[in-house]
Amino acid sequence: MQTNVKRLALIAMLAGFTFLATLIHVNTGPSTYFNLSEVIVYTSALLFGPAVGGLSGGVGAALADILLGFALPWAPISFLIKGIEGLIVGAVSSLHWKNRLLGDTLSILIAFPFMIAGYTVSVGLLYGWPASLVEFYTDIVQCSAGLALALPLTYALRKIRISERW
Repeated sequence: MQTNVKRLALIAMLAGFTFLATLIHVNTGPSTYFNLSEVIVYTSALLFGPAVGGLSGGVGAALADILLGFALPWAPISFLIKGIEGLIVGAVSSLHWKNRLLGDTLSILIAFPFMIAGYTVSVGLLYGWPASLVEFYTDIVQCSAGLALALPLTYALRKIRISERW
């Protein structure tokens, strides 16, 4: 019982961090913006696995969409895309890699196309295909920034054994 309560508290805390990282954004067009949510989604999944990464990423991003006034249709879309993105990173990184850095990097790179395709297609269907080009390039930069920031953050947190405390 105590383990489930701790896990739920961890997911809630990381969803809050994802929420805050999503609020730190730059508008890149009328239908899209660049934010730092990938940093938290990737770090959460790498440290705590697919369930925590998926739930905290999906819930945090969806809540941010609601607060920013994009509840429909974006909150459910973000919940699915960010949730599955966290699941992918957590699941692939959980495999037994001989080289942990390679495994962590590949797990994030494998999740890139899902996030990019998910948002690009969503924007294309909702706002037209010219708008999806802006989304496509913004998402490449966002995923790349997430990778560049999440790996050192994850390794710093592993060094202090943060995941063992939960």
